[in-house]
Amino acid sequence: MNHDNLPPDTRSSRPSRPSGPPGSEGEYFVLGGGQMGETIAKRLDASGYAVLIVDPSYDTAEIPGIQGDPTDPAVLDEAGLSKDTTAIVATRSDRRNLLIAQLVRAHFSSRVVVLANNPDRTTAIADAGHEPICVTTACSDRIVTIL
Repeated sequence: MNHDNLPPDTRSSRPSRPSGPPGSEGEYFVLGGGQMGETIAKRLDASGYAVLIVDPSYDTAEIPGIQGDPTDPAVLDEAGLSKDTTAIVATRSDRRNLLIAQLVRAHFSSRVVVLANNPDRTTAIADAGHEPICVTTACSDRIVTIL
């Protein structure tokens, strides 16, 4: 990903890395930050995956990323999204996540993983052609398994 053409406030804090571990497919983009998005990006990065976070409040040097709005196709284009990348949509709003997922699917990536906070919304996300992961269900399932 070449970030030389990005405005100064959107340049990556460090250059992107080449492809991830053997068997991984392409690059991963976490769209939306907050604790969840940053944690996902950090875990992917620590596991050797090529990952970049796109978020309006991006400000960490720990993982590659740019400060920008993930609903802006120009920002996503400059970040390097393509049909060969996987987008993980991770804002705090299910509606915003679905909006971003639809934008990404229409213009860039063929694989879109969408976090859902409300279990009732996973069906709508799946019906739209995306891969839903319900944060509430995943967290509660994990708690049950450790008790």
